Amino acid sequence: MRPFARFLARARARQFHYLLASLILLLVIYPYVVAGPTGPIALTVLSSIILITGVYAVSYRRRQVVIAVLLAVPAFLLGWLYLATGVPALDSAGSVFTVLFYAFTALIVLFRVLTTKKITTDTIYGAVSVYLLMGLTWATAYDLVESIHPGSFTADPGHNPDGTFAFPEFIYFSFVTLATLGYGDITPITNQARSLALLEAASGTIYIAVLIARLVSALGWSPETDRE
Repeated sequence: MRPFARFLARARARQFHYLLASLILLLVIYPYVVAGPTGPIALTVLSSIILITGVYAVSYRRRQVVIAVLLAVPAFLLGWLYLATGVPALDSAGSVFTVLFYAFTALIVLFRVLTTKKITTDTIYGAVSVYLLMGLTWATAYDLVESIHPGSFTADPGHNPDGTFAFPEFIYFSFVTLATLGYGDITPITNQARSLALLEAASGTIYIAVLIARLVSALGWSPETDRE
């Protein structure tokens, strides 16, 4: 096999590695940069990296790539245009495309994880990526709801005295809800926001159950194997 062909083969076998790395990068870095003057730029850059690695993660079939690009390009452009202009409508439109892109990517990666015949390191990375994508999908949806209907969420006045929310706060709330921790420091108060929170909590529980069942099935475990 030629060197370039070997490189492509290795890269293909690590599609989910890059997606997971970009997701972890966002979650690790954003708390340290969001409060600074370069916070919005850093968050937009990190989100753009996820869009790129997400497209690559679903590049298994041409149709999937086309759909991913059609969602990622508007999300990318609208995100940077909002950063440059500050027009709220651009932020809302970008959030719509971002939600659709994250959800589409998560579904495609999940399908790959559940239908693969052999569990590899990339499969595990894909499964973790789906979970993190779910958290970001719901976080973006919460941010969209709050931008359209301000006051959809409330928070402890000691931590949020002005009553406004930034996207990083919804990242925190989303993963707390996804893991059903329920700290209660941020609370949805409108029917739309509560509905989203309920759906996220349910989806997180169902995902973990389905993933465990899939891994058990792939490893060939059953009660009969223990008796043997």
